[in-house]
Amino acid sequence: MFASLKKIPPLIALCISLAPTAAASDWDRAVKFYNEGNYRAALAEFQDVTRDRPDAASAWYYIGLCEFKLKRYERVETPLLRAIDLLEIQSPASAEIAGAHYTVGISHYLRSDYARAVEPLKRYIDLMTKSRRDIDPSARTALGRSYYALERFDEALPLLASMDKSKESGANLYYAAAIYFKREDDDRAISTLKEALKANSEDAPALDLLSESLMRKARKTNAAALWTEAAQAGEQLKKVRDDLRTASILGRAYLGAKQFDRAVAPFERMAKAEPENGQSWLLYGIALSRSGQSRRAMEALEITIQLVPNSVPALLELAYVYESDKQYQQALKIYEKAYAVTNDPAIKESIERVRTLASQP
Repeated sequence: MFASLKKIPPLIALCISLAPTAAASDWDRAVKFYNEGNYRAALAEFQDVTRDRPDAASAWYYIGLCEFKLKRYERVETPLLRAIDLLEIQSPASAEIAGAHYTVGISHYLRSDYARAVEPLKRYIDLMTKSRRDIDPSARTALGRSYYALERFDEALPLLASMDKSKESGANLYYAAAIYFKREDDDRAISTLKEALKANSEDAPALDLLSESLMRKARKTNAAALWTEAAQAGEQLKKVRDDLRTASILGRAYLGAKQFDRAVAPFERMAKAEPENGQSWLLYGIALSRSGQSRRAMEALEITIQLVPNSVPALLELAYVYESDKQYQQALKIYEKAYAVTNDPAIKESIERVRTLASQP
């Protein structure tokens, strides 16, 4: 990103005549150092020029560029603002005014100072638009992402939602999709993420958010196909980022798709990696229970209840497992414990059912 900054040309068109005290050889030496990539030496020479000629806009401009090239972004703004002030007096039509605003804005952006990045980037885009010159795409990207970071989503979307096929555009589309996701606009989030993945099929954040968007829509619509699609996105994510977060996505997607046997492995990984996390053990136990692995389900759900004694979902799932295994007395005891927590009439019905089964010879 921002590779175009490497191509900022020497300010030959800007060469405002230097005072006699600023020797042309000093200027030539400074520009030579800059063009050779020796930015520290160039910086010292340009600073010498400004001491001899404080109104040399070109020297102030180069000082800002040198600081940028040296990645001392906190030092970029002061010399470039000085260059802008001088240029607006000496050469108000100069293209370097827009370039200075651009470099100041990008410097703030790279320091994650998004609030200060906005105005110079906007000014750059305005100047380029008025002069009918091409706007560097990185400026739109930085401005859009700055708006995103500042939660100014209405301003961010037009800048981020470009549908060209570049990788940078794909990354921007992720941020646009994230805005749609925050607004619970699942259809737009899903379609935008799919466009982003056309630019980069291995974009882990986009695959992650696509899975979550699909699962949320599946919960709202009860559409089984969406759970399966979420699991497919999760499997693609696993190829590029195989971690606990991905395991959670896969486990939940397979659980929703009722592919319980495939949910077991990711939930087992989570439970064993987080042995004190009752929720991980609960999900692992449910996957085992629904895939018919009763003994292992009992063990996982017993651990859940040890960690979270009044977890009604764990109690009900464990009672169901014992009931399915015809261990009615054990099931009855657990149903009664769950009822004591909630007084739910549906649990009372389960108690009566299991009590009847337990009383049969």
